[in-house]
Amino acid sequence: MLDSGPFLLIVGPLAGAAVVALVVALANALGRWLPGQWDRARLTGGAGAVLAAGLWLLLTQAAQAEWVVYGRALVLDETGRSLFLGILLLLALLYGLTAVWPAESGFVTASLAAVAPLAAMVMIRPFTLGALFLVLAAAALTMAMQSGRTNYTGAAWLYLVVTILALPFFLLAGWLAEAPAAFPWGAARLLAAAAILVLGGFPFVMWVRPAAGAMAVLLRPFLFGAVQLAVLAFLFNWLLARPAWVADPGFQSWLRWSGGITALLGGLLAATSRDWRELPASLLLLNLGLGILTLLLPGTLGWETAVSVLAARSLSLLLVGVGGLLLGSQPPVGDLAGRSRRVGGLLWAYGCLSLLGLPLTLGFDGQWALFSALPAAGGGTSGVALIGLLLAGIAGGLWGLGRVVWAGAALGEGAEARS
Repeated sequence: MLDSGPFLLIVGPLAGAAVVALVVALANALGRWLPGQWDRARLTGGAGAVLAAGLWLLLTQAAQAEWVVYGRALVLDETGRSLFLGILLLLALLYGLTAVWPAESGFVTASLAAVAPLAAMVMIRPFTLGALFLVLAAAALTMAMQSGRTNYTGAAWLYLVVTILALPFFLLAGWLAEAPAAFPWGAARLLAAAAILVLGGFPFVMWVRPAAGAMAVLLRPFLFGAVQLAVLAFLFNWLLARPAWVADPGFQSWLRWSGGITALLGGLLAATSRDWRELPASLLLLNLGLGILTLLLPGTLGWETAVSVLAARSLSLLLVGVGGLLLGSQPPVGDLAGRSRRVGGLLWAYGCLSLLGLPLTLGFDGQWALFSALPAAGGGTSGVALIGLLLAGIAGGLWGLGRVVWAGAALGEGAEARS
């Protein structure tokens, strides 16, 4: 069975999470022989990195693309294989970084376990059953979000509640898709509502910024990048099987205004941000709006644009997180401290610019592809209004970033003058 891609993606992450949990238990039991809690956390991250890299290597060699369980087929096509190869590679990198910042290692076990239901969501046929696995993945991710952060559980539970609320919309969409043509467009609009819920679009944005601010910063690239890309793959499975749904006026209108208002709201919140720690959550909200809008594009164009936007988001959040950890760390006083903070500041600023999708950043290609395709997808004045909302959001985000950078530079100059 090790040559079966679906088997590896279902059983491998669960077994890997069990191994990491066993390593943690053994480290706690043998704590008096270990240097301290810091080293035990490093061991957790290192074990997770090795296991994620091992699963990635096995998946590259897997030949079998279908696994039938209780009469249900799990199908791993080349698109799904590439998606989960990228996810496992990202996790291996994130877990490796927790060896450098051990305080971030609490999410390792639960996030690795979440890969299994995410894979089942994308691979299972019929697509409707994937919604059940999305809820299971959300439950695992909720545990990852609040690992080691017991005082900040509200946003994590709200994320789980919103995902559960999307479940009946998915199930009804699947039922209407097979029903007679009495409701020719009902299924498409139900799918749009479910997508807005699970992707954090307006008006269901209340959990995004609190969750991004409370969770481990190294979890953000996985939750808001890789996980949302897997959810988009699940949604595009429906849309590629039923291309007419994309042309539904209600589907187009709901997603267009939800994505546009989400991006504008993120930009306005970023414009009012006063601290470098809270700004990335607002820029992330802006970028979430762009991800929702990729569902408006037809066929493979929409999926390819989503991959570009979400891959750039993952890397941007990684840069923002590493930069923030360097800025917030306390290295020895002297030249090392200055270099560490300068590098951290550059990484953080470039990651924020990438979330805005400005030229010469990681996010520009995906954003340019989206902006180029949206007028044809939206049509008429609504397409022009949508572009206006997005540009206003980006302008607000850029203004907020400029304010924060200017305030930080002034503060640094004042500290140097006092020293």
